[in-house]
Amino acid sequence: MSRLVALHAGGSREPWQKLGLSFTGNSCLLADVDLTITDDPLGLHSWTIDVGVDDVCDIDGIATTLVSTSPGHPATSRIGSHTITGLDHVVVNTDNLDRTCAAIEAVLGLDVRREREVGNGVVQRFHKLDNTIIEVVTGPHITTVGASLWGMVASIDDLFEYCESLGHDIASPPKRATQPGRYISTVRGATGLGVPFAMMTPPRSKITVSTARPAVIPSVLPAPCGAAKAAITAPRVGWETACQSSTKSSVPATASG
Repeated sequence: MSRLVALHAGGSREPWQKLGLSFTGNSCLLADVDLTITDDPLGLHSWTIDVGVDDVCDIDGIATTLVSTSPGHPATSRIGSHTITGLDHVVVNTDNLDRTCAAIEAVLGLDVRREREVGNGVVQRFHKLDNTIIEVVTGPHITTVGASLWGMVASIDDLFEYCESLGHDIASPPKRATQPGRYISTVRGATGLGVPFAMMTPPRSKITVSTARPAVIPSVLPAPCGAAKAAITAPRVGWETACQSSTKSSVPATASG
């Protein structure tokens, strides 16, 4: 199987440090995936994937480094006083799903696991790596020829508490995600990451007693948790919807799942 080893983004470390991420040099960990910040323009620019061979190529326009071994990081990492239990998925934008998914299959050997129509002409397909999912998105909003890395979603052990600690200026109140039983929050564009970044509650298979939310939400909650409580009853949304509203000041509007 194949594993995502690293993502390479342009910008500054400081906005990421506001989220509670700790850097060694230019790199920090998102679970077992290295995030390296360079002086390049804002955005995700390339990735490193362990496929058992060493090579440099591109996947339908995405700069790709293939490696034969992984660093062997622990499966989880810290973000402030909380834990990133996994990098849930990485979003790839494309003007042509068939072409990009065929390139992913040819280079990484990953079949399409599922296709989902979001609406308004937006369609997603999913490829599964050992430690994350590649979500490939197309729609009328994507006009650039070729594929590009767009954003990513990390799973946080106690999303509600973590978002409270960040404050509403940095993270949106958690809302129901499209995945049943899960909640999602997005980092606001004004934070300055330059990369759409969202956080989710872990998949049910990774929820432990310490990470699970109480079955009953108290009727009275201290601010800003009251806003999060209200969001629990809101309609389920994909993080593309949340990102469009919370990051539009610094990143292009697009879609994911």
